[in-house]
This record gives sequence, C-alpha cells and structure tokens, in this order.
Amino acid sequence: MKFGKIILFSLAVTILISSTAIAEEVKVIRTLSTTEPAANSEFSVTLNVSGTNVAGIVESIPEGFSYIGTSHPETQTSQSKQKIFFSVIGETEITYRVKAPLSGGGAFTGTWYDPLDKTEGVIANTDVIVKSNYSSKSEAQPQEPESKSTPFLSTVAMIAIIGLSAYCLRDY
Repeated sequence: MKFGKIILFSLAVTILISSTAIAEEVKVIRTLSTTEPAANSEFSVTLNVSGTNVAGIVESIPEGFSYIGTSHPETQTSQSKQKIFFSVIGETEITYRVKAPLSGGGAFTGTWYDPLDKTEGVIANTDVIVKSNYSSKSEAQPQEPESKSTPFLSTVAMIAIIGLSAYCLRDY
C-alpha cells in the first residue's frame, strides 16, 4: 500500500511540473509597415500571435484613420467605428490595412483574451504620425506586450496535487 501511495505522490509531482512547463505565455505583438504614413496613404498592421491557438483580439485604430480590410477570414472579423474584432482560431499572424488621414496621428491600441486559459493582456501601444511628405518613412519595431496572466491550469493542478498528497499521506 505504501508503494502505491509513493507512485501516486510521484505522479502528482510530475503533473505539477509538466503543467507549468507546458503553459506558454500568450503574446500578441503589433508591427506597422510604417509609423509615419504619408497623408491619405494605406499601410499595413500585422499582429503576431504566439502561445495560444484560440483568442479574441480587439484593436483600436486612431481617430481619423480608416480600416480598409484584412485577409483574415470574414466570418472571424468585425468592425465597429474605430474598433476591429478578430477571432483567432489557429492563426499566428493577422494583417489588416488602414488608410491614414490628411494629417494628425494617434496610437494603435489593443487587448487580447484567451478563453481556454482564461488569460488576458494588453497589446503595447504603437504611435503614428501622418507625414505630408511621401519620402519620410520609418519602420516600426515590434513592441513587447504587457500581459496579465491568471494561471488557471497551474492552480487546478496545484489543488489536485494538494488533495492527492493529503490522501496519500493521511496514514502517516
């Protein structure tokens, strides 16, 4: 009987270690083809998604900028005013096109939510300034997102291990 309890306890520890190792941090990184678009020009915005296969993303584009479209499936994309909603199902990259106003600027902002792991985070803001001269372009660098993680899987595994450990060690 003691041997069986040792095996159960070892199994519980293995589950705990593997559940925390499997959980990859979700990241959504936004990259613009330019942060200084020419007046009235179109440019692309790319979202690179890692650490999840299923997520919801809400992008907010600055006032005055217009959403043109995306190659992301139409059934997984919607728009309301300056907000664009993407349902991510297995994709690692989403690219959409935006048209700049005649002047001005602002920040692209966004959030993501992973319904499977119940985690959410903020996509780092990306500032843009409209240039009146077509020759002025600067490449945007990807920005690391801030993320707020709620370790659902690790919490469940920890509770299971504590319960299993208590059961295994109750005769000692």
